[in-house]
Amino acid sequence: MKFISGNLAGIASVSAVLLASSCAYAQESINITVVSGYPPTASWVKVFEDSYIPAVDKKLAEKNEYKINWNKGFSGTIVKPRGELEAVSSGIADMGIVVPPFHVDKLPLFNVSFVTPFATTDLHLVTETVSRLAEDIPEMKAEFDKINQVYLGSSGSVDNYQVVCKSAIEKPADFEGVKVVGAGTNLRYFQGVGAVGISSNLADYYNQLQTGVAECASVWAEAAAGFKMYEVAPYYIKADQGAVTSFAVSANKQFWEGLPDPVKDVLRETAAEYGQSLADYVVDASAAAIETYKENGGTVIEYTQEQREEWAAGLPNIAQEWAEQTEAQGQPGNAVLKAYMDALRAANQPIARNWDTE
Repeated sequence: MKFISGNLAGIASVSAVLLASSCAYAQESINITVVSGYPPTASWVKVFEDSYIPAVDKKLAEKNEYKINWNKGFSGTIVKPRGELEAVSSGIADMGIVVPPFHVDKLPLFNVSFVTPFATTDLHLVTETVSRLAEDIPEMKAEFDKINQVYLGSSGSVDNYQVVCKSAIEKPADFEGVKVVGAGTNLRYFQGVGAVGISSNLADYYNQLQTGVAECASVWAEAAAGFKMYEVAPYYIKADQGAVTSFAVSANKQFWEGLPDPVKDVLRETAAEYGQSLADYVVDASAAAIETYKENGGTVIEYTQEQREEWAAGLPNIAQEWAEQTEAQGQPGNAVLKAYMDALRAANQPIARNWDTE
């Protein structure tokens, strides 16, 4: 009996080893190089690294069929900022956090939130809306297809564009002749109030304010506090110009086509979750940033809804201009604009100007 028992124990032991080896062998490893030119200190990279990647790994581990080996090409190790789109298109990277505002010639429809200021400060809603429009309007995803990419989901790090200034700007009319630094489309938000726009980038704002090159900067709360702008621009003008989606997670088309369907499903569904996780992070950081501004001697000047409407009314209709330009390129700009504004109206947002109905 002892002999039989020993044999059974041995057989069980060998079987366990074989089973473990079989499970390990069955788990296929997939290498993914993902890029952003920005460091993990940037909110969108931080949340991707801390939320998206672990969530994907956890979902795949539950089924024990596939495992991803991540090569994190952040901080300019593979591409510099603005280089993400080309890297994913060419196959240098398998996935990337692409920045549509840097590529309005290739991804115009994904910039709808940038041309509709003073419409909403709800980043969760904006993220969800743009992502849904991309599913409902085929031409949006087609923009990525044309550049050899597969769109997975939109996200944003700007919950609400505001203005920081060296002196108190009590009302929109006080911006007349004031020099404002900003980046890209958001400088157009100042055309209707007579400000002088200066194109720049976030990293240079502090020095430009300090040296007098500019008197104000177009920025959001987290960045304003993070770059300690309260030291050179102690007045925080809460104008609520609105939230925007600045990013899209995408994959190289050939890489995507070679993936197993279960992995595709996880990468895509987690991209939607990432957009909301980033919004959570940014909104929390924004609230803390405003307190930081005040704690360091900053003064918050909050504009009323009437002042927001006054400001918005004085602007050229940049949304209609954008829609006409995209229509001229054969893209459904009018349909995207209307669908976007309809979604905000349905959510009862404090819209200062109905950009699509004029």
